[in-house]
Amino acid sequence: MPEWIGKTIGKVRIEKYLARGGMAEVYLGTHLTLERPVAVKVLHSYIEEEPELLIRFQREAKVVAGLRHPNIVQIYDFDTVDGHPYIVMEYLSGPTLSTYLRKLHEENQRIPPHHVARLLKGLTSALDYAHELGMIHRDIKPGNILLHSKAGQVPVDEPLSKDVDAVLTDFGLVRIAHSATQTATGIISGTPAYMSPEQARGDKTDHRTDIYSLGVVLYEMLAGRVPFEGDSTLSIIYKQINEPPPAVADVSPAVQAVIDRALVKDPDGRYQSSRDMAVDYFLAVGMTAQAETMFENVPKTEKSIQASSIQVPEVKPVPGPKANTSNRMWIGAGVAVVICLIAVAIGAFAFGPSLFGAPGAKPTEVQATEAASPAVTASPVEANVIPSKEKMAEVSAGTYVIGRESSDEFHVAPQNINLTDFWIDQYQVTNTQYQQFMNDTGAPAPLVWPGGPNRPVRGVTWDQATTYCTRQHKRLPTEAEWEVSGRGTGPNPPLFPWGNGNEGSQLPDDDTYDVGSISFNRSSFGVFDLVGNVWEWVGEPYAAVENGFKVLRGGRYGLPQDLAYRLQVSMDDTRYIELAGFRCAADQVQ
Repeated sequence: MPEWIGKTIGKVRIEKYLARGGMAEVYLGTHLTLERPVAVKVLHSYIEEEPELLIRFQREAKVVAGLRHPNIVQIYDFDTVDGHPYIVMEYLSGPTLSTYLRKLHEENQRIPPHHVARLLKGLTSALDYAHELGMIHRDIKPGNILLHSKAGQVPVDEPLSKDVDAVLTDFGLVRIAHSATQTATGIISGTPAYMSPEQARGDKTDHRTDIYSLGVVLYEMLAGRVPFEGDSTLSIIYKQINEPPPAVADVSPAVQAVIDRALVKDPDGRYQSSRDMAVDYFLAVGMTAQAETMFENVPKTEKSIQASSIQVPEVKPVPGPKANTSNRMWIGAGVAVVICLIAVAIGAFAFGPSLFGAPGAKPTEVQATEAASPAVTASPVEANVIPSKEKMAEVSAGTYVIGRESSDEFHVAPQNINLTDFWIDQYQVTNTQYQQFMNDTGAPAPLVWPGGPNRPVRGVTWDQATTYCTRQHKRLPTEAEWEVSGRGTGPNPPLFPWGNGNEGSQLPDDDTYDVGSISFNRSSFGVFDLVGNVWEWVGEPYAAVENGFKVLRGGRYGLPQDLAYRLQVSMDDTRYIELAGFRCAADQVQ
């Protein structure tokens, strides 16, 4: 392999060598466009003049790059350099679970069962998400699991704090690597100590091979060692195929039953989804997981009503395998009660709209928000109130162009869209304004609080933003309205509020700034700061969005984006929510 340090490949400058694995060398780099640290994996595979291999690599990498989950490291880009395929991905500074376990086991300690449950929840959520999209990891192991904390570094010699999450990396790397090289059918891929029996035999695999490997990881976290060890790869593979795993010392029969089912040799006898494995483990260690886990099995459209707003009685599990069936019945009953409550709430909105929203609000958004915000205890929003036009900009009805020519996963192709008259806030909602809202309603503080009085509020969820706008007798702007407010009219509207120049390089890159204080960051309609202060939530999207996700627009300080850039974000992804703000819109004003 050539020396990459100091080189620029694609849009990334390589800064530092990090590690070497079986399929790739890993480097720390700086993405020159995104201006953020990234991890770069340069594969050992070699593509020179092999069009079929290049197409295969690009196809597999593109599929993996489409994964969007808070517990999966995101891929930003992929290409080849000097014949070597490489992948640019999100850089997380936390240690691997392998590193953490190694230090823990040296001191003959284990991760407490309830901490294991928290890690397991994130991992199973990520796997089920990917499996539903037809993606298999094929190399689940502690070395491919990062321990990440938004609060900073995760010390390897201290107990895990509650905010530490498990994030899967190298998703699909086995398949990507094999797509970039000539491989024979029946090849054995993966890590022997964690591979499933069918994987060890070289048989065809499906999502259940990941479930088996995750079962090995669970075993290791609880036992301090993997179930099968040996002097050679062949001896480990033989045990994976033929021998039952040894029992784990000092765990309850219920926990052992979960491990045993995850490590069944026949895939048909295994857990068929990793979520089921997590639920059984929660019950086995005395955690009912209450609404948060129960809602993993509720349709995503119903999950928009926050689980935290419904109090579910705790169900105490009885040790032993039979207890799981009994508790699942209680969980089913709990979900039924929750669904009934949701139905009652929806019925109340259907028959009493004057109690919960202004006529100008988008109905579905208002219903979900009011149900999701029980902490707002002030009297209902008065009906038939038209907001003032003060500090709002008017956008006239007409046909406008949205999207851009070079469309990709973050942009749609140019298209015409017809809009009726609407008004939009000239400025993002500030900390002062949100403080007043909190005082009036008893609403909780955002994730990032407090901040400068005239700085945009940030750390606000989509539901909180919708509730705020409803309270002001307004609504969130639709995605099309937001984009048009920044780009203006014409067949080729500019991609930035100031036009198509490079003024964006003058925006602050280390923190937010007072709204409306940068004169050039103003659109032709008089709307300020649509780019490069905080991400902004929008309402109704103009193109497809994955269930359970909402759209952010405009980028943030240090990472401004063009006005056609659309970012889909899971409601659980606090990495983006911490940088999210909003502004409101209205159909009519006084």
